[in-house]
Amino acid sequence: MNWSITAAMTLLVCVTTQAAELNLGYDSKYISEGRQNIDGGIFWLGAASTLTDALTLSATYGVAAESQDDYDELDLGIEYAVEFGELSTYVGYNRLEFIRDSLSDNELSAGIAYGGLDWFEPFTTYVYSTQANGSFVELGIQRRFSVTSKLDITPYFMAAFDYGYASPAHDGSNHTTFGACAEYQLSPQWALNLIAEHQQGHKDVHLDVGDDDSHYWMGVHLITNF
Repeated sequence: MNWSITAAMTLLVCVTTQAAELNLGYDSKYISEGRQNIDGGIFWLGAASTLTDALTLSATYGVAAESQDDYDELDLGIEYAVEFGELSTYVGYNRLEFIRDSLSDNELSAGIAYGGLDWFEPFTTYVYSTQANGSFVELGIQRRFSVTSKLDITPYFMAAFDYGYASPAHDGSNHTTFGACAEYQLSPQWALNLIAEHQQGHKDVHLDVGDDDSHYWMGVHLITNF
């Protein structure tokens, strides 16, 4: 980990905040937008600081777990969130640095979720990439179940649509996602998150990468709040 990454993480947890979170995790595959980005798994180190009730700063560094995958990335973000009754909304900006490839990107994002239903929470997210000059939209539903006082399980489903973000040559239906996240509270400050997910590619993925369109992966993350 180089100096700039260490400095970013340190700054987030040292500034005056209402709350801070550290996340150390491993994912068996690095899957995004229905595509497998590297051959093996990936390690993640993340930090987030809540400056006010609405404003959050974040930094996440990912590095390939396998030596043959010469890949890493740094994601620096700022998010502003506000609630209107049962509606939760946010807007955000992220700076992505692909350090070993000497590449970068800027992303603008927004999202909205409705929490007024008993059985599930519908949500949608939007991301625009300046480097790709394209956007990506996800529509989904999720539901959080409290199994015990320490264990929560959240299954979710998403349908994603690509408009020049992941593939400049094709637009439209990209992939669907089925997954679940289990959070076990180890102590008031520590939690263990387990993730299992399947992404199934559709038209946009088929045209872009062919038959490599079905991906299962799992992740384990240790999280502390202070």
